[in-house]
Amino acid sequence: MFGLAFAFGTVSRSLPSAPSRPLIDQAGRLDIAAALAGDEPIFVSDYFSFVGADEKGQVAFAIDNDRARRGKKFTADAHVVLHAEGEGWISVSGGGDYENRQKELLAIPDSEAFHFSGNAAEGFILNSRQNRLTLAVDPVRERLRRESAASLYSLGSTPATLTWRERTIRGRVIYEYIFMKNPSPWYSYLSGLYYNDFQGIYLKTERGDDLYLHSSKGTSWSAMVEPIAGFLVRAGLDENLDDLRVEVTERRFGLGLYRWPQAWNIIWKGKEGMGTLAVKVVDRKTVTNWLIGGFAMATIRGEMTYGGVTQQVYGLAELIR
Repeated sequence: MFGLAFAFGTVSRSLPSAPSRPLIDQAGRLDIAAALAGDEPIFVSDYFSFVGADEKGQVAFAIDNDRARRGKKFTADAHVVLHAEGEGWISVSGGGDYENRQKELLAIPDSEAFHFSGNAAEGFILNSRQNRLTLAVDPVRERLRRESAASLYSLGSTPATLTWRERTIRGRVIYEYIFMKNPSPWYSYLSGLYYNDFQGIYLKTERGDDLYLHSSKGTSWSAMVEPIAGFLVRAGLDENLDDLRVEVTERRFGLGLYRWPQAWNIIWKGKEGMGTLAVKVVDRKTVTNWLIGGFAMATIRGEMTYGGVTQQVYGLAELIR
């Protein structure tokens, strides 16, 4: 989870299932095959943020599958949230650490609750009988990418359908992929973001477009991604959010010595001039609280104006204090 983007040129091809020929930057090319064949520590993550709607209302679902190798130990975990308009946050079984029996790194290892098949180039299927849930993800179109000799970070988006209970909910997925060599012993997906006021926003517009952005005061991830960046997909065409400015206009106290962001005003410069976004938290779920900070997910709603068109937007916000 926790999308972090970067101001790179637009990429129009699909993500490879195993990114064997990625774009390179001045730091060099990541050799994934060599990393897998070696014995150095590795961290890999696939994150899916879904937003869709049917006649009963909006539904937001996110799942982050992390796995790692350190020495001879292979680990895996899943972080999952589900929110339905009119019902609030839905309890989902199968989250947390689980045994990586297959010692998988590139593929997402199965757990008792979740089974993944496919890849980014061909599309994914997530099945969870325990939760009466299936997520079908179309082939992913890569939107932003950054690579060094030690890491690969990529963001994409695509249509997707969530089947949950007796509902069929059509929408969009924003997909994030990370492959990292030699993370520090204390490394986790969140470790570089704690206490840095990280805000990741994943939105679908009423016309079915995608908008992603993040803002962070920290520098722990700056070698891989920039502290503030994002992208917009409009009518199938993607562009970076240049001169992006994120202002938190309202905060609410958390259960500790900190305050959660509650509303934002956001501006950027795009191909068709200035864009504006005003969004506010609808419903927030605190996942972790340690008094001086915390991690929460929230559903957010608001309005985007760009290219002479104003659209309603709905989606998820990831908040790390």
